[in-house]
Amino acid sequence: MNRTIGAMILALALVPTVTFADVELKGTVIKVDNATSQLVVKTDRGQETLLLDKSTKGVGNAKEGAKVIVKFTEKDGEPKVTEIVPQESGATQIAPR
Repeated sequence: MNRTIGAMILALALVPTVTFADVELKGTVIKVDNATSQLVVKTDRGQETLLLDKSTKGVGNAKEGAKVIVKFTEKDGEPKVTEIVPQESGATQIAPR
């Protein structure tokens, strides 16, 4: 019994931690709600609501009407913004990594 439990603990310790890569989303800022820490962006797919965090980079780029690239990741089942980068007008820009 102790060997089984020991083997299970060892197996769990050796399982690599699952990390989710950032996803990029291009769109226009509709609203920044600092009270609820939400960013609303209009994209080709429709309106997207994402959560801002204290560690979100480039929050100053999120002004209503601004065209931005939003990098976010899913944490605890919620889309949390990691970085907001302005889009260059007329050019396709990829957010820096």
